[in-house]
Amino acid sequence: MNAENGKPDKGLMLVALDGSPSSITALEWAAKHASGLKMNIEVVNVWEHVDSTLMVAGMGFGADAYVGESDPKVWSDQILNQSVADIFGTGSDHVKKTSVEGAVVRTLVEMSKGADLLVMGSRGHGNFTDLILGSIPTSCSAKSKCPVLIVHAPAPATT
Repeated sequence: MNAENGKPDKGLMLVALDGSPSSITALEWAAKHASGLKMNIEVVNVWEHVDSTLMVAGMGFGADAYVGESDPKVWSDQILNQSVADIFGTGSDHVKKTSVEGAVVRTLVEMSKGADLLVMGSRGHGNFTDLILGSIPTSCSAKSKCPVLIVHAPAPATT
């Protein structure tokens, strides 16, 4: 906390991570630039509960049908922990990791209210609705309450 103005000494860089190549590149960008920008990093994975086929069919299993790694919360925690450990190594203890259930765009926009920068990949593990409704980065950049940096994964090497 800065004694002169009562504001935090460091800003907050929120990094959206879904495990896709461009989201990993976004996390690498954050790791490289956070110190120079005087920002702390919070890495967030937003996951949505998907009703199982049995739930949709009226069988009533729902979230109880998830087992082990098929549970989206377990997957989310694994992707966060592994990605942060791979990129930050021994410094990963200084990175806040947040796994949250919710609609991806709505949740990231809400979280952006407390951030100074939202960093995200250009292409994620989207689904068919992204083709119809527009991409997550496009929606977040239009609605975010802070600046948004969209990072592209490196192009695959050609032979």
